[in-house]
Amino acid sequence: MHGTKAALAMIALAALAGCDGAEESAATASASATADAAQAPSEAASAEASAVPEASATPEAPAITAASYPPRDDCAKRPGWRDFRAKLGLAVARRDADALAALTSPEVQLDYGGGHGLDTLRKRLDDKDYRLWDKLAAILPLGCGFQGGLAAMPWVFWNTPESLDPYQGMWVTGTDVPLLETASATAKPLASLDWALVEAAPRMEASPKFLKVTLPASKTTGFVEAKKLRSVIDYRMIAEPKDGGWHITAVIAGD
Repeated sequence: MHGTKAALAMIALAALAGCDGAEESAATASASATADAAQAPSEAASAEASAVPEASATPEAPAITAASYPPRDDCAKRPGWRDFRAKLGLAVARRDADALAALTSPEVQLDYGGGHGLDTLRKRLDDKDYRLWDKLAAILPLGCGFQGGLAAMPWVFWNTPESLDPYQGMWVTGTDVPLLETASATAKPLASLDWALVEAAPRMEASPKFLKVTLPASKTTGFVEAKKLRSVIDYRMIAEPKDGGWHITAVIAGD
C-alpha cells in the first residue's frame, strides 16, 4: 500500500515538472515571436527609406556663348604684302615719319571732313588730338582683311556682320574677357568672351571703366572693361596695290 502511494506521488511530480517545462518553452517562443514581429516593421521601414530616390540636382543654366572673330591675316599671300608689312611695322616702331611717308599715297585720306595729304599726316602723327602713331601701333597686331582689291587693318573691318550696328558695334580685343553682371571688376561673371562682337549702350560718361554691352545672338546684357573694347569703326588703315607693292590710301576713323 505504501509502495503504491509513493509511486503515484512520483508520477504526479513528474507530470508537474513536465508542465512547468512546457510553459517555460511556450513563454520563450512567445517572447521570440514578439521580438521578431517588432523587428520586422523596423526592417521594412529601413528598406522603404532606402528606396526613396535622392532629390535631383538643380539643372545648370546653359552656358552663355558668343561668336568669336579672332584677327587673321588674309593679306599675307598677296604679292608684295609681306615686304610692305615689314616696312610698315619698322616705320611705326621707330616713329620714322619719312619711312611711313614713303609707303603712303600723296593724297592719303585722313578724315571725312577733307583732311588729307602727307603734310597733314605728318602733323597728326604726334598731335595729342590725333596721336596717329599710337593708332597705327594699336592696329598692326589686329590682322588684315582683304576685299575688293583693298587691304584693311584691322581684319575685323572687312569682316563685321551687316546685322551689327556700326555705331554701336564693339570688338572684344582678347580671349577670356569676362562679361560681368555689374560695372565692377569683382562682379559675378556671366560669360567669357573671346574676340566677340557686341553692341554697346551709349556712354554715360566720357571715360568709363566699364561699358554696358549686349550679346547680339542671346541678347544677354552685361558689362565689359572699356579698355578691352574697340569700336568696329575705330581707326583703320586702308592700302591698295601699286607697282607690284602697296601704298596706304587712308588712315581714318568713323563712317
